[in-house]
Amino acid sequence: MKKHEIADVLQQLDTIPLPDKQKILSACLQPTAPGEVVLSTAYRRKLRFKPLVAACVALVLLITGTTYAIAAEVKEYNEAVTFFKEYDLSTDGLSRGEIKKVYRDIKTQAFVYSKTAEVIEKSISQSTVGGYDIFQDDPTPEDLENLWNYTNNSGRYWVQNVVKDKDNVSYKYYSEEKPSEKLEVEVHEKSIFEKHVDNHLVWSVEFSDFWIENYAVLDRRIIVYGQSPIYSSLQHRYAYMALIDHDGTILWQTKLENGFRKEYIGAILPADEKIVVFSRGDLKYLCLSEYDLNGNALSFHKTEVGNYGIWNAAKLGDGYIVQLGSYMTGENARIVKVSSDGRIVDSFAYDSDDSYYYITDMIEYNGCIYLSAYSVPVLENEASSAGGRYDIAAVLNHIFDNKMFDISNEELTKLVRDNFTAVLLVCNPASGTPREFYSVKGSLGGKLALSDSDKLSWDVESITDTFFSPATSAFTIGGASYIYRYTFDENGTILSQEKTEDIVRFMR
Repeated sequence: MKKHEIADVLQQLDTIPLPDKQKILSACLQPTAPGEVVLSTAYRRKLRFKPLVAACVALVLLITGTTYAIAAEVKEYNEAVTFFKEYDLSTDGLSRGEIKKVYRDIKTQAFVYSKTAEVIEKSISQSTVGGYDIFQDDPTPEDLENLWNYTNNSGRYWVQNVVKDKDNVSYKYYSEEKPSEKLEVEVHEKSIFEKHVDNHLVWSVEFSDFWIENYAVLDRRIIVYGQSPIYSSLQHRYAYMALIDHDGTILWQTKLENGFRKEYIGAILPADEKIVVFSRGDLKYLCLSEYDLNGNALSFHKTEVGNYGIWNAAKLGDGYIVQLGSYMTGENARIVKVSSDGRIVDSFAYDSDDSYYYITDMIEYNGCIYLSAYSVPVLENEASSAGGRYDIAAVLNHIFDNKMFDISNEELTKLVRDNFTAVLLVCNPASGTPREFYSVKGSLGGKLALSDSDKLSWDVESITDTFFSPATSAFTIGGASYIYRYTFDENGTILSQEKTEDIVRFMR
């Protein structure tokens, strides 16, 4: 192949490696007791990785710089093997010398060695990633009874998600409104944040300047954040955050003033002796700010990214990964790498031939990126997306096409469970390509967290009950899910499955 032909192949680089054989065997546990995980036979699902920056460009960015003259053959060979692993290139059928030549050919950007094209083409052809189906029981009558009691005690799932930690500590937040004679509407009065232990209220605090949208735990302290309420397009919308200590004392509260008319906080990451804040400014800027533990601003950097919301963020090495999303374009699985000083250095996205993917959480663990997500089937007709509501379009189409306006909760729950699959993607931290996956039908991917013993937990929200009201909310489906918690060791092996008593609501 000629140099330009090789370059064309590079632009299609969609490497999806197969999982390690021993890792597969170690993960195939044989259930012997209640609560243990049931894994199906490993199978491959076609998942096409689509870099938003052309793969060859990303590759060149990462390998440009000095070309080292290495005298020791063994050192060059080891570097070549590491390079092949990092970019998921296959060494099958190559001699030691050929591996080095391919490595040298790519690293120097010459692209003249004939074997280079073969390696790249073979990598492109590996468009499948191995993974495991995890099977759960359908909701039981007892589950439904518990949800009925929960609904009638709490309202129609409008209580904020409450998930307990290992000490049975949980946090809950909600807002209250009051009538305004001037505006003739209900306006924000205060947001309340509560700490519970064993379902008993320990303390609560109130904030009147902003409504709480989320929180992050920093050691024994809690950072809550949200934005100021506005009732006119002429008003500025400010982002706020506050630090609360373990006994419910508000240590400080601060308003982000970065020169925007509208700003909100997308994610907060606690770090050593500082707080890292990702925010969105004026509907087009990705912002990275750093604050000390007293709420004082240390640094700020903004990058124009266009009309993308900030949905998740996680630490990755010395930098970060951030999920960007757009309801307007239906992009839900776009990830950008951000340096420690706030610059975007790479980006990638995920889709497959048969599914749309929606990322819900992400974390770095043992040298890999773990992405919690859910998938829904690709629509046969893109025009039948229910106004861009891809994740529930199949359910809505079925209901409206068959005029099922009085559909029962039981019928609806089955439709919704058939539509959603929780997915955990294990990805290469350099390229973002999936290495393997775990999936659970009838569920949504939930939170990822690390335990004190350095084990990874994955919350899977098993859809248990649903509701739908065409007369009042024609395009909204809601309900509640029980949380199943899966624990993984450092090798990615599933250690346990636990059906918790925690309930979370969902709205789509």
